[in-house]
Amino acid sequence: MTEPVKRKLVCDTCGQEVDQVRRDVVDADYNAISKPPLWNCERCYEQKRARREGGRDGAGGGSP
Repeated sequence: MTEPVKRKLVCDTCGQEVDQVRRDVVDADYNAISKPPLWNCERCYEQKRARREGGRDGAGGGSP
């Protein structure tokens, strides 16, 4: 039996080809259901999540 070909996925934020991508749709104080989907590599996902969480308490220093 042949192994299925594993396709690389592309991060919508940085363009890197990766094995998996992530997206938050609904979280505490966050709702992206009506936004166009943006799939992120792990690094971009963590950076965006940190910015979003930093904005909740006013301590965020990055741009949106």
